[in-house]
Amino acid sequence: MTVATASPVAAEKRMPIDVANALKIARPSLGNDAGVALFRLLRLVALEDIIGRGAAGTAYVAGKKLGLALGITKLEDFLALCAQLKIGIIKVPKLTASKLRVDVYECVTCAGMSRVGRTLCHLEGGMIAGVVESVTKKKARALEVTCIGGLGDDACGFDVSIG
Repeated sequence: MTVATASPVAAEKRMPIDVANALKIARPSLGNDAGVALFRLLRLVALEDIIGRGAAGTAYVAGKKLGLALGITKLEDFLALCAQLKIGIIKVPKLTASKLRVDVYECVTCAGMSRVGRTLCHLEGGMIAGVVESVTKKKARALEVTCIGGLGDDACGFDVSIG
């Protein structure tokens, strides 16, 4: 009788995937970029199909955890990261000690889509809230109030409450 043995890789301790490891990309032929279509299929179609109505909340929580995990301490660094990752063109037209308005133009999640009658960019909202918490060291909550693809607006707009 032959006994199967675990490979050395299987015997290794499983580690969580952190931001730094996820951003290590080695694709010499295809490069670092993947299409927006792939992201949207995963985020908007597959996630909603699997989770249903809870997909929006799940995406928000995932975005918030990601925003916190980035360890960003300055808003300028977040804006630079959004530009680098091509999340969208970010504008901050309102910034006070307790409120923030963030507008995302050319949003990766929804720009160009036909209206669907609801906001779609919960991942981005969560990420914004997480980064604001990281920067201010105070609780933050983002609410998407305008949406390009979801509602037909010019930008995906998030009202962020701080504290």
